[in-house]
Amino acid sequence: MRTVSYVLLVHNEPDAFRGIEEMLKRQEIKVYHARKCAEARSLLRNLQGIDLVLTDVDLADGTWKDVIQLTRTLTQDTPVIVMSRVVSMRLYLDTQDGGAADFIVPPLAPRDLAYTLTTAMHRVPPAAIMEAAAQTHSDHRSRAPLH
Repeated sequence: MRTVSYVLLVHNEPDAFRGIEEMLKRQEIKVYHARKCAEARSLLRNLQGIDLVLTDVDLADGTWKDVIQLTRTLTQDTPVIVMSRVVSMRLYLDTQDGGAADFIVPPLAPRDLAYTLTTAMHRVPPAAIMEAAAQTHSDHRSRAPLH
């Protein structure tokens, strides 16, 4: 069972997500911070073992899409959870279609945050889904009857 020990928190508003950081620390999770995509890129490159990324929707030098892309490029299977203080069904659907493991709207109860992290860690990563789909497609083609 995969557990969360190290989280990269990507945001440029320290006060807005202080509660999440405190809950993570109470769960004995080490928290690294990045205020920009460039900082997140550097941390993802240089730190081993980041289990999960929590990112704000908008950053000074990019958006949640950029964070997901660089996380996929540098770590492949690390889940990314998008956070927004604004409730938006369109944004929620966009993040799900864009590869986010989940979408949360702070504030959260500690139990809800723990559940969200655990669920994100057990989702099948997008790369594995694409690989399995390609393999299934290949298997079906090889078994096709000859006419």
